[in-house]
Amino acid sequence: MTKVLVLCLSVFLMAMPSFLYAHDYNLLFKPCKSCDWIIYPEPFRLKESCEIARQGVFVNGMTRCEKVDYQ
Repeated sequence: MTKVLVLCLSVFLMAMPSFLYAHDYNLLFKPCKSCDWIIYPEPFRLKESCEIARQGVFVNGMTRCEKVDYQ
């Protein structure tokens, strides 16, 4: 019984980081060419959601969706 419990807990702990970092895309916008990219405060789980939000952002300048790289 304890071996099963230890095995279940170890699998849960190994899977935990994937639950914590489930948001994979950031929406970035740049109000001018010489400005730095500004990150929208809420990350998106799907690229499609990021692209839909990108169409709803009315900012003079450029926008893009970028995949978050967790290392």
